[in-house]
Amino acid sequence: MKHIITLLTCLGCCAPVVRADNAIEPWRALDYGMFIHFGMSTFIGNEYGSGKEDAATYAPTHLDVDQWIRVAKDAGMKYAVLTSKHVAGHCLWDSQVQFRGKEFDHDIRTSGNQTDVVAAFVKACQKYGLMPGLYWCLQDHRNNSKPLKQQRTAPLPDDFFQLAQDQLTELTRLYPAVNYYWLDIPVAASPAQRVALYDLIKRQRPGTIVLFNHGAAKPKGPLTVAGCQSAWPTDVLNTERQPLQPGWFKPEQTWQGKTYQLGYEHCDTICKKWFWVEGDRPRPVSELAQLYWDTHAAGGNLLLNVPPDRTGRIPEYHVKALMELKEEIQ
Repeated sequence: MKHIITLLTCLGCCAPVVRADNAIEPWRALDYGMFIHFGMSTFIGNEYGSGKEDAATYAPTHLDVDQWIRVAKDAGMKYAVLTSKHVAGHCLWDSQVQFRGKEFDHDIRTSGNQTDVVAAFVKACQKYGLMPGLYWCLQDHRNNSKPLKQQRTAPLPDDFFQLAQDQLTELTRLYPAVNYYWLDIPVAASPAQRVALYDLIKRQRPGTIVLFNHGAAKPKGPLTVAGCQSAWPTDVLNTERQPLQPGWFKPEQTWQGKTYQLGYEHCDTICKKWFWVEGDRPRPVSELAQLYWDTHAAGGNLLLNVPPDRTGRIPEYHVKALMELKEEIQ
């Protein structure tokens, strides 16, 4: 395999980051993965939440993380990404970092179910042979001190930026098997802050793939480094809801005199919502199969979201749809 080492600088404003692009080829070969939106938002019926929720609100009654990954394996998926912390600010592991003068406590340790979901997720991925990935959101309605309407504007407040660094460091050290970090709402961070987070993960876990979510919902043309500067640096360019057309993604791109090897991922959901909502049933299997084929034709991986319900299990109707989808794809 050809090893390409480049020096990445962000708009010339930060110290150089060593980037090893040889890891992207195995990532591209994963092809199909499961996005798992699960957490506080599952229990409040609101994707975003206010951030004021009591941690005890998170209380799955029959949590079965092994079932999630077993279903993913049976569906033909090769990797999975879990929402370790979404915008409600609640963490699915016991975070012991210091935040605002005390140990961070809005996590599973103070919740209605104290299972370390991240640990169980990584263990299940190792058991079934899937690559584990973790989602962490830079928008946070509890821990980010900016007013909600301003949270998608840079820069991150100093204390929250420190929390981001501390928790991502904690995750890389607690769960070294994780080889993919999916960082959402990158527009909330300045270019310098994004480079610092990218660099932090790369230095803690060399070879890890890092995605800053560009999330183009209605792409009008090719996806390029130049057009994704609000989510730069990233190893993967991505879309959601509508995949690229064939030929619109080039895995090797040059920007400011440097050449990068990149991946492309399209994320979408099996139903309408990202988190589980009563009555939100799977889309037609033919539609989901077309989504897979369109993504594949564009040279990308499909990350299909399949949300567990409030019991902590993937509902049987989603399982059935995934097995039918597998047959349709084959």
